[in-house]
Amino acid sequence: MLASQDLTIKKIRRRLIPYLLLLYAIAYLDRTNISYAALQMNSSLGITPGQFGMVASIFFIGYFLFEVPSNIALNKFGARKWIARILISWGVVAIITAFVTSVYHLYILRFLLGAAEAGFFPGIAFYLTFWFPRRYRASAMATFFLAQIACNCLGAPLSGFIMDHADWMNMQGWRWMILLEGIPAVVLGITTLFVLRDTPNEVKWLTAEEKAWITHELNEEHRQSQVRDLHWWKILANRHVLYLAITYVWIVMAIYGITFWMPTLIKGFQQHFSNTVIGFLVVIPTLVGGVAMLINGWHSDRTMERKWHVITVITIGAAGMYLLAVTSNTWLSMLWLCLISIAAYGYIAVWWTIPTAFLSGLSAAVGLAAINSVGNLGGFLGPWIVGSLVDWTGTPRAGLLFLGTSFVIGAVMLACFRPPLNKEA
Repeated sequence: MLASQDLTIKKIRRRLIPYLLLLYAIAYLDRTNISYAALQMNSSLGITPGQFGMVASIFFIGYFLFEVPSNIALNKFGARKWIARILISWGVVAIITAFVTSVYHLYILRFLLGAAEAGFFPGIAFYLTFWFPRRYRASAMATFFLAQIACNCLGAPLSGFIMDHADWMNMQGWRWMILLEGIPAVVLGITTLFVLRDTPNEVKWLTAEEKAWITHELNEEHRQSQVRDLHWWKILANRHVLYLAITYVWIVMAIYGITFWMPTLIKGFQQHFSNTVIGFLVVIPTLVGGVAMLINGWHSDRTMERKWHVITVITIGAAGMYLLAVTSNTWLSMLWLCLISIAAYGYIAVWWTIPTAFLSGLSAAVGLAAINSVGNLGGFLGPWIVGSLVDWTGTPRAGLLFLGTSFVIGAVMLACFRPPLNKEA
C-alpha cells in the first residue's frame, strides 16, 4: 500500500511542482532583480546607498499590509483564480517600473509591487497542503523552492547579460532587464487559469482510488490539527503564530539583507568584474544553497524532525556573515557567501512545515500569511539597515555583523519555541 501511495505523490509532484516552480522563479526574479539593476541604476538616477536600501526594503511594507487579506481572498475565491490575479497585477507593476525617472517613483512602484505580490508565496504554501499529506510536505516544499536556485542560476547571469548588451531605443540596460523580466508574469497569470486546479478531486490524471486516499489523509490531518478554522482575527492573535512570526522577522532580516546587497558586495571584491561576471559568480553560492535545501528537506522528512534542521543551517549562516565581515580576500569571501547560502536556502522548506504541523484549513491560510507578512518586515529592515550602515561607516562590515547577529537571534528564538499541545486546541 505504501508503494502505491508513494507513486501517487510522485505523480502529483510531476504534475504540479514544475509549474509552481516556474511561477515562483518569476516572482523571486521580479522581487530581487532590483539588486542587479542597482549596478547601473543607482548612478543613472543618483541613488545613494541609503536610498537604495529603502528602494529594496519598501517592497515589504506593501507585502506586509496586503498579505493576510490576500490569503483570506485566496481561501474564498480559490487558489487558481487568485494566484492568476496576483501574477498579472505584479507583472504589470514590474513592467511600469522600467520607466521610472527618479528614486521617488521607485519607492511608489516597489511598494505597489509588494502589494500586488502579497499572498503569492503563502498562497502557494497553503495550496500545497491541499495536495501533499504532512509526511511528504518538506521534500515537496524543497523541490518547489528550487525556483530560487533556478532563478539565481539562470536569472542572475541573464540579468547581467541584458544590462551589458541591451541598449536599444535609447533605454539603458537596467530598464530593459526589468521590462523583459516583468512580461512573463502577465503571460503565466493567464495560463494559470487553464493549468492549475484547486483540489485533487478536480483533476482527471488521478484515479478514483488515488483521489480517495489523498482526501482521506488530508481530512484526517485536518481533524487532528491543534488549530483549525478559527475566525481570522483569532488566528492572528494566536500566541504560537505570533511567536513564529517574530522569529521569522530575524531570519528574513538576515536573508534579504544579504540577498539585495550580494551583487554590490561581489562588485566590491574586484571592481573590474563586469555585470555578466557578477551574475555568474552569484551562481556559485546559490548552487551550494540548493544542495543544502534538498538534503535538509529530505533528511527532515526522513527523521520527521523540523526545528533543529532549521536552527543548524541558520547557525552556519551566522558564522558565514561574521567571517565575511572580517575577510578581504576575494575567494575566501566567496566561500563565506556559500556558508550564508546554506542558511538562506537550506532553512526554508523545513521552516514552513513547522506551522502547518498545527494549522489547517482557514487557520493555515491566515496563519501562514500572518507569519510570512510579519516576518517579511525583516525584508524591509535588513536591506535598509545595511544601506544605512554603509552610508554611516563607508563599508559593509557593520551591516554584515548585524545580519549575523540577526541569524543568531532567530536561531535562539526557534530553539525556545514549543508547538501547541492537543489540550490547547
